[in-house]
Amino acid sequence: LGANIGTTITGLLASLVSGKVEALQVALAHLFFNLSGILIWYPIPFMRMIPLNGAKALGKWTQRSRLVPPIYILVAFFIIPLGLLGLSALFAEKTTGFTVLGAFLVILVAAGIARFVWWWVKQEGRAKFITFLDTRSAMAETKRTLPEDMQYLKAKVSQLAEHTGLPEDEEEGVEMDIEVQPKEISGGTAEEEVVVVEEAAAVEEEAAAVTESADIAKSAD
Repeated sequence: LGANIGTTITGLLASLVSGKVEALQVALAHLFFNLSGILIWYPIPFMRMIPLNGAKALGKWTQRSRLVPPIYILVAFFIIPLGLLGLSALFAEKTTGFTVLGAFLVILVAAGIARFVWWWVKQEGRAKFITFLDTRSAMAETKRTLPEDMQYLKAKVSQLAEHTGLPEDEEEGVEMDIEVQPKEISGGTAEEEVVVVEEAAAVEEEAAAVTESADIAKSAD
């Protein structure tokens, strides 16, 4: 808090040296803005938790998606300030048309904020947003690991084909139909035949999992 106010004092001293009224007005606005923020958020204990919980939530969302920080910066430091500046410019014109337009836009903005809060709190908007971030993270992870999974699957199929004596599938692709019957395997005990069948089933499951991952990646594109 002290550093937050201290940065305004240096601007205030610089404005006093400049000798311009406008510079002094800007420096005082900066000072009282930070003072009012401290009076709102610091004295009441439960009010302190609002910015702290917001910072924690923003950190958790950032872990789920790298798009959260640039979106937050764009909205908090560009879209909102420019929107408020535009509304204030409409009312500063002091004409009936611009004043009515500004009032209409204020009503629309207030209604939009109320609708967003209702969706976020009452309609599980927070949970839906987190689910969306998790889905994007899972898609990105699938795209990143898909080549490695394909190489692993091909290696397992080659090992299985070498172990059972079956011909390898020369066609490229993920989907393969592997059926191993114990009666068709010769030169091994019943236990070895069971192991081969289990390995074939495991490879089929891995092939189905990689196919599903590939479908998810394609649908994401």
